[in-house]
Amino acid sequence: MKSNIKKLDTTGISEKMVHFFSGKRVEETARQTQFVRRKSEISGVSFLKAMVMGFLEKPGSSLNELAQSFWDLGIAVSAQGINERINACSVVFLRTIFSQALDLFKNKCPLPVSVLQQFSAINIVDSSTKSLPENMADEYPGCGRVGAKASLKIQLVFDFLHGNLKQVEIETGRDSDQGYREYLKVVESGSLTIVDLGYFCLDAFRALADKSAYFLSRYFYPTALLDKFGKRIDLARLLRKQTDARQEVQVKLGCRAQHQLACRLIILRNPKQVTEKRRRRAKAHAKKRGTRLSQAYLFLLGWTLFVTNAPETMIRLQHVYDFYRIRWQIELIFKLWKSYCGLNQILAWRKERVLTELYAKMIAIVIVHFLLAPLRIPDEIWSDREVSNVRFQQVLARFARAFKQALSDLIALAKTLHDFLRHVERFSLKQKRHAQPNAYSQLAHLALPLA
Repeated sequence: MKSNIKKLDTTGISEKMVHFFSGKRVEETARQTQFVRRKSEISGVSFLKAMVMGFLEKPGSSLNELAQSFWDLGIAVSAQGINERINACSVVFLRTIFSQALDLFKNKCPLPVSVLQQFSAINIVDSSTKSLPENMADEYPGCGRVGAKASLKIQLVFDFLHGNLKQVEIETGRDSDQGYREYLKVVESGSLTIVDLGYFCLDAFRALADKSAYFLSRYFYPTALLDKFGKRIDLARLLRKQTDARQEVQVKLGCRAQHQLACRLIILRNPKQVTEKRRRRAKAHAKKRGTRLSQAYLFLLGWTLFVTNAPETMIRLQHVYDFYRIRWQIELIFKLWKSYCGLNQILAWRKERVLTELYAKMIAIVIVHFLLAPLRIPDEIWSDREVSNVRFQQVLARFARAFKQALSDLIALAKTLHDFLRHVERFSLKQKRHAQPNAYSQLAHLALPLA
């Protein structure tokens, strides 16, 4: 089996990691954030290495286990001593380092799939919520009676094409997805942004179009649909006239003059079993909330509708659903973060310790994705062998201690990285699927050549 592993620039990766954990830059940040105010055995560099690599090795590490992580670096400190160094300054220090990590650890090699390389980036926007101790409710209010009293929300822009964490923002759990606009700052010309209904916003779509960027979203009912003459389209009537399983209509989205965005309305007829399942779910949800569903809404559940301003030459009608399925990858990312990188294992109650641990783990997560991105698909795309996110993280966890001890030595780190990649090649690949190909292989089979 051919893979990208043998072609990786291990020297370049090692140089970036050594630079990131280097003394001068980290110590300057530690002093600027007042984490380090005077000479101490626990420096900014040692704290960064021990915390990040300690949680990478064991996401549920206790203070005593973190003390062992410091011991690996030749620093004798007690659990109580670590607890005393975790304060408001350690939060600011690691939050600043996390921002630096997002900027530094970027991959430039896109997935070797021509149908994806038409775009400068493929941005998936989504969020995930984490419950917090109730004593943090003033700073991080939750969603009220429905959810936890205190929670934070992680807004993520993931560039699927290059495998980069493009933007990560921490908000309160109460903040709505629909009001989130920060992702527009990192969208470039020629990119495709895929969002779910929680981010459906005509103003945001207009901003994307003004940047010469593309969007793909489920259609949000009852957003106005206009024909080319500006006349409102009766959606139910339009759907009843459809005889094909797939159809598209050129429409203008939104009734206000500042909207009226020209795009394609993609109409997919759902299989009977899918329609029945959706209607059962909708009725059960409505019954729980004490509301009733209209017949018009129940009728619409027989269809899957998308809107996009990407031309048919870039996303063919028969490929729209395949492109939208890319959005599922961000759900797998959040599952990796919570279940395997330890975001669900932050059990501390003190605010400073919760946030310090959160940012240490987020730095580790950036490193996971930086190392994973070039390995996501083999050179031989028809082999249907892909690297498993979970298996990759598990192999990386086994090497975390070795990485930690080699981070100051470029040659030693390159050797450790080479050994790590050999383990990845042997132990991190998904099993072959004969019934249903893996996600990347499905995209690779889309027969759409580059223009």
